Amino acid sequence: MLEQIFEHIFPLQMNYPMIFGMFMILGVVGGLVATRVSWLPTISGFMLVGLLMGPEGAKVINSEIITQAGYLVQISLGLILYKLGCSLHPEHVVKHPKIIFVSLFESAVTFISIFLLLSFFEYSTIVSVLVAAIGISSSPAVLVHVASEMRAKGEVTENTKILVALNNLISFLVFSTALPFALYSTEATWSDIFGIPAYRMIGGFAIATLMAFGVTWLAKFLQPKTFHFVFPLILGGIMLTLGINNALQMSFLFSCLVFGIMVRWFEDKKHQITQTDFGYAEDIFYIILFVTAGASLHVQELVTAGWIAMLFPIVRCAAKYLVLAGATKALEYNFKQSSATGMLLMPMAGMAIGLLQTTNSLIPVIGAQVAILIFAAVAVLETLGPPIAKFAFKISGEADGGAVKALVVVPNPPEAPQASTPENPSKTASE
Repeated sequence: MLEQIFEHIFPLQMNYPMIFGMFMILGVVGGLVATRVSWLPTISGFMLVGLLMGPEGAKVINSEIITQAGYLVQISLGLILYKLGCSLHPEHVVKHPKIIFVSLFESAVTFISIFLLLSFFEYSTIVSVLVAAIGISSSPAVLVHVASEMRAKGEVTENTKILVALNNLISFLVFSTALPFALYSTEATWSDIFGIPAYRMIGGFAIATLMAFGVTWLAKFLQPKTFHFVFPLILGGIMLTLGINNALQMSFLFSCLVFGIMVRWFEDKKHQITQTDFGYAEDIFYIILFVTAGASLHVQELVTAGWIAMLFPIVRCAAKYLVLAGATKALEYNFKQSSATGMLLMPMAGMAIGLLQTTNSLIPVIGAQVAILIFAAVAVLETLGPPIAKFAFKISGEADGGAVKALVVVPNPPEAPQASTPENPSKTASE
């Protein structure tokens, strides 16, 4: 009997609890190492451990484990994009048109700069357009986590979240606009050329809107004593949005971002669930995301891509930084604040990899060319991005020693009124 058990368990197969636990422990080790270096954020420690333990290192985390961790990574990305979307209230953006203008101008300069660079190196027009569209995107995970770690609060932090959200929206829209031309180059049918991008965009938007409406409607029933249910409510909404999009082969990244925007729009003042801070629970998602990101780094792609592997991220970062540094008057910033904002737009990962996966699934031939450039850029920008972001928050003047994280911090809900009594009409809840 014992021999049969050993025959079935060896070689040992990794399961989800083992993967989850291993990522947590490795992430904590990496985070502790990073705290020893003043200029290094903890997510760099998470990534370093992932790289050392991944296929490029000790191979403890192999390609199969990375694949199995895919759903955990998607949930982590979904939560981060939701949080980013919550910072983008449509009414606020409309009332501050300058930030829209800056975002559009910066996106256009970034797109044109990358397109011209790739055209100079004789890449095809369609590859240049797709890579340039993906290059507009910025990493929400780096921004949100480093801001939380630095306890950064202020105008620069909030406006940068809006700019990163707009970057990702514009990137998705430009990519979706270019996709029909890419499909046309592969002799796809007209229904596929126009139908697939429209299906993914409209469908993802509709799912996010319906889910946001349902979540905010349920939130109205939360009372002061039950407001702690807001975390499972939001997480459930994110997972349903993600799952339905995956089942219907739509873009979960775009949909989770829109979900955050719509929840912010639909919520009322009495039940502001977007103000919820998930506290220590957030670290779980960041560890999973960045340990996996480190293990997934394609160092070999830097060698394969050659000079373009370095020039692409340099040109992209220069375009974003120079536009924001030049927008000092438009944003009513000083030079340090505008410089910090430009630096915070430099990291690139989640949305870029998601759009790359879309390209690979729909147009494998073109996707292979796009992958070399994107993976090379991500390897550079995800490695250098977090330390740059930490430095940016320092020079912005918004890094402070705010409150220590709690397990889950919820906004103060309105206190339930207590009826007065004839004996003491002034009796209040403070008693």
